Amino acid sequence: MNTGIRKLGLLVATAALWFVGAAVLMPQMAAANAPQIDPTSCGAGAGPISDYCSFEDTGENVVIAHGSCNVQGACVPLGNGTRIGHDSCNGGLACAGAGTSGGSSSIGNDSCNEREACGSAGEGGSSSIGNGSCNERGACVDAGADGKSSIGNGSCNASFACSGAGASGSSSINNNSCNGEHACDGAGASGGSSSINNNSCNGEHACDGAGTSGGSSSIGNGSCNEDYACYQAAYDGGRSKIGNRSCNAEANPGICNNVGANGGSSVIGNNKWN
Repeated sequence: MNTGIRKLGLLVATAALWFVGAAVLMPQMAAANAPQIDPTSCGAGAGPISDYCSFEDTGENVVIAHGSCNVQGACVPLGNGTRIGHDSCNGGLACAGAGTSGGSSSIGNDSCNEREACGSAGEGGSSSIGNGSCNERGACVDAGADGKSSIGNGSCNASFACSGAGASGSSSINNNSCNGEHACDGAGASGGSSSINNNSCNGEHACDGAGTSGGSSSIGNGSCNEDYACYQAAYDGGRSKIGNRSCNAEANPGICNNVGANGGSSVIGNNKWN
């Protein structure tokens, strides 16, 4: 067999393999999940859907339940795979940019209802928000942007309560916590780490900046429930651990603020400084 025939045979075989591969890939491409939007959401027919909801890319695997994103610009744009529960993201820019730049965002029911409440949550990072959370202006804006943020149920319901939590860092906020203006603003941001358990940090600036800027902060259950109670705990490279039912002193609500900050280290046990 001469060289020309061998080359022709190789080209035919290569083409055959390409078509076989294409036949395998094309069904997979067709199977990609288009956005699933409830008819009562994204403007509910009041105007073009794109005025209310749009997508950074194809909108693959985006799910929006009923009664959500019904304010113009509320969910413009969303990243692929973003999940929004029912009656959520109703406010100007409420969830705009959530899960974009390769990030991920999951928002529960009755959450993120106010202007910029959860804008850019999980942008370039990861954000998970439970039910009945982040309902005020800017409450959880930028949460988990370029980092990781987890917010439970009934938490972060005040203006900027958890804005930037876990942005370029790591933040975990459990249930019924951080309900106060700037209560947990920036917790665990900028290379830091913050863990806040149930029923904690409920007060203005209660745990604002905890574990920010390279610090590490851990707060137990039922703790730091006063204005400025644990403000900037473990801020700027420090280490702080606060146990359960501690640092709730009404007479001196700042008694536990700045503990372990500026490279320091502090451990406060259970039922202390109440």
